[in-house]
Amino acid sequence: MPLSSSARPVASPSPAKRHTSFHWLFGLFTLAMRSGGELTRVAGEMHHTVTAAPMPWDAKHQADFSKAPKVYKLVKLVFEYGSDSIHQWVNRLPGQTPASGALVRMRSALNGVVGDKLVEWDHLLAMGMETVDELGNDIQLSQLNLQKRKSLVLFVHGLCLSEHDWQGPGHSELVAKLREQGHQVAWIRYNTGLPIWENGRQLAELLDQYWTQTKPRKSSITMIGHSMGGLVIRSANHYAEKQRHAWLVASHNAAYLASPHAGAPLEKIGNFSNSMLGATPYSKPLMALGNIRSRGIRSLRHANVTEPEHENAPQPWLPMSDKSHHLLVGARRFYESGNRWLGDGLVPEDSAMGGPYFPQQHPNVERVMLDQVGHLALLQDHRMYVYLQRWLIKRGVLEDQEGEGKAGFFR
Repeated sequence: MPLSSSARPVASPSPAKRHTSFHWLFGLFTLAMRSGGELTRVAGEMHHTVTAAPMPWDAKHQADFSKAPKVYKLVKLVFEYGSDSIHQWVNRLPGQTPASGALVRMRSALNGVVGDKLVEWDHLLAMGMETVDELGNDIQLSQLNLQKRKSLVLFVHGLCLSEHDWQGPGHSELVAKLREQGHQVAWIRYNTGLPIWENGRQLAELLDQYWTQTKPRKSSITMIGHSMGGLVIRSANHYAEKQRHAWLVASHNAAYLASPHAGAPLEKIGNFSNSMLGATPYSKPLMALGNIRSRGIRSLRHANVTEPEHENAPQPWLPMSDKSHHLLVGARRFYESGNRWLGDGLVPEDSAMGGPYFPQQHPNVERVMLDQVGHLALLQDHRMYVYLQRWLIKRGVLEDQEGEGKAGFFR
C-alpha cells in the first residue's frame, strides 16, 4: 500500500505576503518553541530507555514517551501550548507589508528543511503553492492573457530556493525576450519540504484549474525546472496523465536543469548514517533528530515522482512522455574517473542526464553538459541561458531574430 493519505500534509495557500517583520519574528519564536517540544520528546524517550535498561542488542525495545517522567510531558505541553497560543494571536494581527526578498528566501529555506512539519502544525511560516512574478508579487494565471500560438513559460525552483534565486543577467535577458515575443512568464513558489509527488499533484491541479477557466486556443505550456523543480514537473505530467487533465496536450516542452532523476546520493548517505543510530536502543531515539529533515528532502533519495509503497521504496520505472520535448542540462566540477559521480557537487552526471527514465537516443530528448560550474551556480551561468534560448528557438517557442539558433550544441 502507498503511504497513507492521512499522513500526507496538504498545503494551503500561503498568507506570507501579508505578514510584517513582526509576524516573522514571532513565527520564528513559535517555531523554536515547537522544536523545543520535539527535543523534549526525544529526551523523554531516551530517559525511558535508560531506565528500562534493555540489552544493547535488543532490537525489539521501543522507546515510549508516555512512560517517561511527567516533567518531560509537562515541558513538552508548555512548549506546544505556548507555541499554538502565540501563533493564533499573531495570525489575528493585521499586516499588509509584502515580505522582502531576504525574508522570502529565509522562509523558502526553512520550508525546504521542515516544511512538512510546518504544514502539520498549521504554522504561519508554512508555504503553499503560488504563482508569482520575478519580484515575488502574487499573480493569478487566469489573469494572464495568453494569445493564440504563444506559450505559458513556468520556472520551477529547487529545494530550499525561491523565485529570487533565478534572477540574474542571463535569466532576465531570456525573460525579456519571451515577453517581447508575446509569451507569458510566471514563477512557481512552493513548499519544497513536501514530497515531490505532493507538489507534482498541486502543480497539475493548478494548471488544470487555469486551463479549465481560460480554455486557451492553440497555446502551449513550457516548464523549466531546476533540481527538485524538474522532478516536480515530471510528477505533474504523470499526475495529469492519470487524471486526464486537458492542459497536458499543450505541455510541449520541459527543461530539467541539474535534476537528480536517479536520486540524490547525499540523501542516501544521510539516510544510511541516520539508520546506524538504530543499531542500539540507547541511540535509537536520536533517529528522530535525523528524521527532522523534511519528507521533501527524503523523497529526493530515490527521486520519487510518484507516491512510493514505503519511504525506502525506489521509484518505479516510468515511461518518458514522447508527446513532449525534453532538454536535460547537467553540470560538473569533477572530471577524474573516480570522482565523476560527484557531478556538480550534488547531482551526478548520469542522474542529471536522465538516469534510466530518458532513452539515450530519442528525437525528443536533447542533452547539454556544462563544465566548471556547480549545482547552485548553474542558475547564474550565462552559458546555460544561451543554450536554453537556442533550445526554445529550435522548439519554435522563440523566434530566431539574431541567428542564435544556428549553432549546434546538443548531444
